[in-house]
Order: sequence, then structure tokens, then C-alpha cells
Amino acid sequence: MFADDREESLQRQETSMEVPGTSASVQSITQFAPSTSQSTASPSVAGALDQDSLQLERSSPQKSQGDGKKQVNCDKAKDHYDDGSMCSICLEMWSNSGNHRLSSLRCGHFFGHSCIMRWLKSGSQNGMKRCPQCNEKARKKEIRLHYARKLQALDTADRDWLKGQLDTVKREKNMLELELARANLNQRLLQEELSELRQTLMQMQETEARCTRHDVQKSDPTSVKNMGFYRSFQVHAGDCRVLAYNKYLSLLVASQYYPVFRSYGLSKFDTRILNSPQMFPIHEKEIRDLAFHPLRYDMLLSVSLDQSAKLFDVANNRIFEIYPSDNPLWSCCWDVVNTNLFYVGTSKGAVIQHDIRYSTKPVWKITTPNDSSPVTSIAAIPACPGRTLARGGFLACTLNSCWAYEGCDADYVGTQLPFDGPFVSLKYDKASDHVLISTRPNIHFPYSRHIVCQLPKTSADSRPDVICAPVHTFQGGTSQKLLSRPCLVPVCGEDTLVAAYQESLKTIALWSMSSGEQILTCPAYLPLIDLCPIGNNSSNYLVALSTRSFALYHYN
Repeated sequence: MFADDREESLQRQETSMEVPGTSASVQSITQFAPSTSQSTASPSVAGALDQDSLQLERSSPQKSQGDGKKQVNCDKAKDHYDDGSMCSICLEMWSNSGNHRLSSLRCGHFFGHSCIMRWLKSGSQNGMKRCPQCNEKARKKEIRLHYARKLQALDTADRDWLKGQLDTVKREKNMLELELARANLNQRLLQEELSELRQTLMQMQETEARCTRHDVQKSDPTSVKNMGFYRSFQVHAGDCRVLAYNKYLSLLVASQYYPVFRSYGLSKFDTRILNSPQMFPIHEKEIRDLAFHPLRYDMLLSVSLDQSAKLFDVANNRIFEIYPSDNPLWSCCWDVVNTNLFYVGTSKGAVIQHDIRYSTKPVWKITTPNDSSPVTSIAAIPACPGRTLARGGFLACTLNSCWAYEGCDADYVGTQLPFDGPFVSLKYDKASDHVLISTRPNIHFPYSRHIVCQLPKTSADSRPDVICAPVHTFQGGTSQKLLSRPCLVPVCGEDTLVAAYQESLKTIALWSMSSGEQILTCPAYLPLIDLCPIGNNSSNYLVALSTRSFALYHYN
């Protein structure tokens, strides 16, 4: 009987173990199985226990695996939201087309289009439609569609800060560079001024030390005994070329360039008070020559490379007549017989005559035979019976030849002078009736020459072909690249000096026409272009013009 009861209990246990994997079945087994029955348990019971244990072990990793998948999905969603590809309303990725395409509100926040439409329609109260992120007021018409698939905001705070710092440093650098440029400019200007002052001081010191008087006959009381540097004036614009002096007005005029007007003009200098010059623009190109009217002292004639001659009123500082030309003009002078006439020399070797009483068209024109080089100088000769050029006329020299023209009724008769060029300039001194012709070195004469000629008296025995008779030939330097113009310097008494710049020696040399000797040399370190004597009360000065300054030398 007891056996039958035991069999029934075992059957009930097996029946309860037919549904494995439940905690109830496990509990029934542990409750009803006595501790002493392990050794006597049947094989079927043991197999059931092993199967339940395996099922429990298999079920536990599946559960942990499911929890891990949920954690990965949350991380992915967070990544998508962080990188700007997920709608913050539905937490789904937006698209670049369809109902859930990328859109934004006025505040700048992005959502799926269907989500934000639904939110503004039903997700917020009437009259209180706001952005779900910043709570700023929003309306449907403010929704903007975008065609980006993915948005991603970069953290540029550090970069923007560094960029701001870089801009600040660049501004400071630019300010420092500007200040440095200004300082360098001021330093350069001060250095140039200091150099000019040192050069002026050196000139003055060496003038006193080296201005020597050559052996001159003691019986000649009219010779200049010394000459020294007096004063200089700087012309910052530069491009000075020619001087002109009017002793009746005590007015010295120099040509120069004016960068403000981009033109060339005049610097007026009152020699009575030695003031700073006044400047007036006249021509568009370089001025080549100037000449004061012999009677109307306020009328100045100027010629320029801009193919024009102009009459300038120095009293009122205005131009009152312009005479155009077909070619650039190089030289000019007034007729001393008929002061209504003036002559201009062109760059093609022609001399043109104008009359200020008539139109601006030329009255007369003559071309130098077989010579088309520029006419560098023109000098009018007054009429004087009993000598050559008795009826008056003019002398003209080009770069290659020198000519004398004598008036003959309404025409001029030209004669070539027997001198070798190339020629630099030509001057005529009415007081001494001498002509000064200057030439450059050539293959026959290795030195520059300053030839003093006299218009000889005519007689039955005189040669008709000799118009200018050489009196002295003064020898200059071995080179003369510049067209430096010498001058005739009158002194007290009967003597006249020849002043010329010697380019190779960098000196101003003075020769006496009465003795035919060199009497003075004075250092000149700047290349000189023109020389002009001026008088101031009882003082006499020689003005030396360079491209950027002119200096006054006092002589007695």
C-alpha cells in the first residue's frame, strides 16, 4: 500500500515537470523531493532537473542581450539628435523630401515639417503658438523649408576667439607699420636735409679755403679778387632748367616742375630782399628757355617742349598770349631792333619769327640748311653801321652748327660760322659787343671750349666772310654731358668775365676777357645747368642753378 502511494506521488511530480522553464515547477521539485532521496531518484527526474537548469541559463543571456540592444538604440538616437539629423518632436530622423522634410522656424530651430505643422496646429493653445524648444512665438507662415539632408553645428568658440585675437594683432601690426613708415619717411627727409646742410657747410668752408686767385696782372684794378658761397635755395619738386634776370625789377626767374599741378612753371625771386620764391604754373612740359622783353619789363617770353610759346605778365601773374607751334621749342629771344618781334627755335632746326601786334601765326620761318638738330640758343644782334651784321639780325646755334643771320629788307641772309661743334649755347653781350660760343669736347678738341668772339669792324681791307672773329678760347673740362649754359659777367671797369661750369672738375671757373686768363675757381658739387649774374644794390652775385636748387655766390 505504501508502495502504491509512492508511485502516485512520483507520477504527480513528473506531470508537474512536463512544462519546464517555470519557477513553480522548480519550487515543486524542491519542496516535494526529500533530502535523502537524491541517491534513490529515478533517471527521469534527474533529466528533468538538468533540462530546467539549461533552459534557465539560456534564458538569462537572451534577456541581457535585449537590454543591451535597447541601450544601443538610445545611444544612436542621442547621437542622431546631437549631430543635427533628428527631429526634436518625434525623435525620428528627418528627410530631405516628403512630409517629414527638414524645416525651421524664425527662431532658428529645426524640425520635421509634418511634426512642426501638427505641433502648431494642435500641440499648442490658440494664440499661444510657440517653438517647442525655445518657447518663442511662432506661426505657420514662418516655417521655412530647407534642402539639407543633415545639419551639424561645429564648436567654433575657440576658433572665433583666436580669430578675434588675430584681427586685433593685425590691426596693431598695421598701426605699427604705418608709424614705422612715417618714422622712416621723416628720418629720410631729415637725413636729406642734414646732407644738404652738411654739403652747404662743406661748400662754404671749402670755398673759403680753396677759392684761389690765379696770377693776374697787378696793374688790372678791375679784376675780381675773390668769390664765395653766399646762400642757397632748395627746390623740392626739381626739374629746374633755365634762369632769367630782369635788373630793372630786381627779379630772378627760374623754371621748375610742379607735381601738384602736373605742369611746369616759374619761381619768382626778389633779389632785393632775398625772399623765398613764388611759384606759378605755365606749361604742360619742360620749359627750355626764358627771355624778358627789352622795354616792357613785366613781359616774359617762355618756350616749352609742349609746342608752345607764351607771354607771361610777371606783375599780375597771368598768361596773356599763347603762340602754338608744330614742333617742341628749345630757345627764344627778343629782337633788339624791333621789340615787337621775337624768335623761337624748334627741335627740327628751324627759327620762327612772331609779331606780338598780330595773330599768333608766325610771320617768318627759316630752316637751317642740312641740319635738323634742335636750336639750342638764339641771340639778337643790334644794328650798328661800320661792323659786321650792320643791319642787325640774330645768331643761332644748333647742336651741330652755328649760324649768323643778317636782316635784308623783309628777309634774312644766313652765313655759317667756322666753328666745330657740338654746340651747347650762345650768348651776346651788348655792353662789350662780344659773343660767347660754348662747345662740347670732340675728336679734334678733347676739352670743352668757351670761344669769345668779337664782331669786327668793316673796312675796305676786311674780309667779308669773317663775321665773328675769335678773341679768346678758354679751355674747360674733359667732359660735358649736360647742356650747361655759361654766361658773361660784367664787372666794374672795362672787364667782362666768362663764367662756366666744368663738369669733370666740379668747379665754377671764371676767366677774364681783358687778360685772357683764368682768375678764379670755386667748387660746385652739384651738377649745374645754368649760370646768371645778378646785381643787388652795390653787391654782385652769380646764381648757379642745378636741377633741385640754386645757389648765390658773392664776388667782388
